Amino acid sequence: MTFLSESQTPASDPREDAAPVGALPAHRSAEEILAHPDFPAARRLFVAEHAKVYEAGTFPAQLGADVGRVTTLAIIVCIYAAYDPADRETWPTLNRLKDHVARFGFASPRLIDDFAARLAQTGYVEMERQPEDNRVRLLKPTERLLDWDREWIAAHYAPLDLLYPEPGYGPPLRRDRAFQAAHAGAAPAAFDAIAAMMWVNLEIVFFLSATSALIILLAFFEMGGADPDARIREGDIAHLAPRFGVSRTHIRNILTVAQERGFVVRSGPRNAFLHLTPRWMSAFDRFIADSLVQSDLTYRLALRAMGIEAPYRS
Repeated sequence: MTFLSESQTPASDPREDAAPVGALPAHRSAEEILAHPDFPAARRLFVAEHAKVYEAGTFPAQLGADVGRVTTLAIIVCIYAAYDPADRETWPTLNRLKDHVARFGFASPRLIDDFAARLAQTGYVEMERQPEDNRVRLLKPTERLLDWDREWIAAHYAPLDLLYPEPGYGPPLRRDRAFQAAHAGAAPAAFDAIAAMMWVNLEIVFFLSATSALIILLAFFEMGGADPDARIREGDIAHLAPRFGVSRTHIRNILTVAQERGFVVRSGPRNAFLHLTPRWMSAFDRFIADSLVQSDLTYRLALRAMGIEAPYRS
């Protein structure tokens, strides 16, 4: 399932509305992260930790992961964290969820309706009555969703903690509930920067939006897929289908698109062997680095909301 068509773009360029640089705390840069001598190890950890939270049976609602669904889950947690019964503008309604997700440009209102309904059916969200207006239903994340959210947050900070162990990123790695609440409350300030980061990485937008496409290609990389001498066949990747809740045909389609984009080439007798190209390495390393930048920014916003000054050390 894909949340994004080839021609779809955000309703407006999210960079136009981004918060002024001065309003955000100092944080890591992509260039700094890419230049770190331990970046290859951080990349491996990024893949391993994200694979855990996106696996079938772990990802909420028993569906495959894509950026539309992941964004929707994060925003459900965020808007409920900001809920003030006395302020109607903060009520975590389905329409408010749609408005926030629309800023990212990856999911249609109909798909959000379907996903929210599925989350309610599977125990990740409750539809709660608003005491001030019984006609309104509020989206309340259950403990089941909050548990997954803490694991998802930790997956983003484990690679940063590997790169920068002093002072480190202890609160999210401890699955600290106070940090989770602060993170949810602070994250909206970074929404525009996060959306801009996704759309700047245009080469991989398809792989973000197609179900499990990004994590499948990252898992293929971890199998040695970037080694031109590797003898990996399409059938060798088939075991990823049940792991990430997709079909073998879906994996074949992902590989076809990757080949069309210059991310995968075939070699050997009858072009039986697959390997990832240097173009893949460049595009996905940049995406990982940009993702870690946004995680570092949100971490510092969360600590600032907790009244803690996050030291910056190289």
